[in-house]
Amino acid sequence: MRKDRKMRGFTLVELLIVLLILGILIGLAVPRYLASIEKAKETTFCSNVRNVVSAIEAWRMDTGTTAYPETATFLNNNIIQSASYFSQPPQNPYTNTVLRSASTSATGTLPDGYFFYEQSGGSYVIVTEPDCGIH
Repeated sequence: MRKDRKMRGFTLVELLIVLLILGILIGLAVPRYLASIEKAKETTFCSNVRNVVSAIEAWRMDTGTTAYPETATFLNNNIIQSASYFSQPPQNPYTNTVLRSASTSATGTLPDGYFFYEQSGGSYVIVTEPDCGIH
């Protein structure tokens, strides 16, 4: 004696349709996620560079001088690494290291996370990639 039972479950076609829909949703979500990660890195990098500019101005007020730091080495060692201006040295999100000015100016295509400081006359020049709009 055999009882007839109705089998319940999903058919192969229904499962494939669900997987197709999930694949489409993932295909739309992943590029947006990756773009938001890059935008977050850019925003963090530019914010940290602006904090360095603020620290330069604070250093000028603390020392009572109108001059700017003469070298990138001085900026790196005496301002960026100083506990007087940062509780923690600002990080470069592209390299996951302390944000430091490059020792020499690069030419051509600059890598993301590039930061260069140079004292120029009575002012200074900062070059960044991505461009943070600091002039």
